[in-house]
Amino acid sequence: MEIWFRELGFWSNPFSIKPSAFDDEIYGYDVDLILTKIENGSALFIEGDYGKGKTSILKKIIQRFGGENKLIYYSCNRTESAIDLDKLIKGRTFFTKLFGKMDNDLIFLLDEAQDLTETDARLIKSYFGNYFKSVVFVSSDPKVVKIDGLKEMIGENIIKLGKLDENVAIDIVRKRIGNIDILSNEVIKEIFKKSDFNPRHLLQNCEKVCKLAVRRGDLKITKEHLKEVFG
Repeated sequence: MEIWFRELGFWSNPFSIKPSAFDDEIYGYDVDLILTKIENGSALFIEGDYGKGKTSILKKIIQRFGGENKLIYYSCNRTESAIDLDKLIKGRTFFTKLFGKMDNDLIFLLDEAQDLTETDARLIKSYFGNYFKSVVFVSSDPKVVKIDGLKEMIGENIIKLGKLDENVAIDIVRKRIGNIDILSNEVIKEIFKKSDFNPRHLLQNCEKVCKLAVRRGDLKITKEHLKEVFG
């Protein structure tokens, strides 16, 4: 395994995008507000492209509510032809399996909602306010979710994970590597632009240019490094 990062004084890759790395990195939105809306029984839609922070928000929601046995997580890209909501509700714990308990204050966390069928959507809508206290839809685009009356269901509760600015990009990188000289703030900004303003791609590209510099024995990333990596 390549350990190029040891040359920079790190024991692990500071640009790792694994879910277990830097769990508290959430930028550009108020997670506490999201958790409060769920607690208060709202339906929400979390909208954002790959790498914009949806996974981090999901983890925060699961951490907050999962231990209460009140949360059901379901990804719509599974192979089942239909969602069996009753089975999901009754199968949460040994107790609910044994007694077939149907609670009325559950949180339904629906990932990959763009793959939701119209039949399942109607069923979920009918369960909201009865068995589901809160429903959270997660997808890249609310327009592709096939739910009649979705706008009425979620109201203004659309959380858009939009494009971050350059200062946030610098903060993301500096939080991981500190003020070491290999990456200047101007270089971070340039890498961010070439990463389509996507924080996940930013980290991946920072890793690429730093690897290149370490292999060459260079102490700073220059335009030549960027040209070689990005073309």
